[in-house]
Amino acid sequence: MSNLWAVNTLGKIYELSTAEDSWHEVETNGIDIKRISAHEFFTWAIGGDHQIYIYVPTKDIPIRCRVITFENERWNPIHGFCSMLLPTDRPQWSSVDGLVSLPKENFHLPSKSWEWEGDWYVEDNLEGQPLEPEGWTYAADFPATYGPNKSWNSLVRRRKWIRYRRFCATNKWSLIPSIHEDPVLEPFIDVSVSGTEIPGGESNNFAVWAVTIMGRVIFRYGVTEVSPEGSGWVPIKTPEECDVNQISVGPTGLVWAITWSGSAIVRMGVTRENIMGSHWVKVEQPSPEDLLSQVSVGKNVVWAISKDNKVWFRKGIHGLRSGENAD
Repeated sequence: MSNLWAVNTLGKIYELSTAEDSWHEVETNGIDIKRISAHEFFTWAIGGDHQIYIYVPTKDIPIRCRVITFENERWNPIHGFCSMLLPTDRPQWSSVDGLVSLPKENFHLPSKSWEWEGDWYVEDNLEGQPLEPEGWTYAADFPATYGPNKSWNSLVRRRKWIRYRRFCATNKWSLIPSIHEDPVLEPFIDVSVSGTEIPGGESNNFAVWAVTIMGRVIFRYGVTEVSPEGSGWVPIKTPEECDVNQISVGPTGLVWAITWSGSAIVRMGVTRENIMGSHWVKVEQPSPEDLLSQVSVGKNVVWAISKDNKVWFRKGIHGLRSGENAD
């Protein structure tokens, strides 16, 4: 079952399912919507305040994320096992490899859309082997193999702490943080989400592209099924005199953008390792008189509308080779 989303001139959103024959209105929490970009997992939109919002429907399986830190201790003849580590040791609280300091108090919820499911707890097994109630595992030194039992040469120990957070902002519109602390400085005018079929890529990773009133192209990185809001914004430089006013990304990561001058630019070098691509290629409008105003990218198709309301179809689109050429 698929759904078609639409927005009217009053800022209201409607949804049409392939299993139904009539539209039904989607609650917007009083937010006027200007533009929408829908995926079966969630919907991104531009509000009347020109900020970006996200709508995540409730799933049968909730969106949960696990955070982990390791507590490390070393043995000495005076205190036994304690947090008094050597200067060359890893931090008392760290990542599994000891390279990153991860105190429990440094873990925070990404936004108001998340809540903690409970407090921290210690993992009670090591690869299926039950541990003692305190959850410690032992080794001769930190860069070594850990075991569940303490022996005569156990000089270090660690235990794994776990906590879960849950995405709670479902069936409502949530504000995505702007590029600047003051969102009025650079409002958004367009947003597009897709990219789940990039060759060799993960189907639970998304490509979210946006355009600001200044003609800048911005990419939202870190958007996945367990992190629907993403992690932050990255500006993507465009060619000189190519200020953008509209953008579209297809399932395979192919990105087309329309400039204020009516031409198009296509993002090249899109791969699973670099979903933001590497550079742009200019594509001229169909004719000097037919200036483009809007584009929509599919898996193997690109449709466009010119300013004189003509509809155009781009031949020879090969979505699986989206990062290789602009044809």
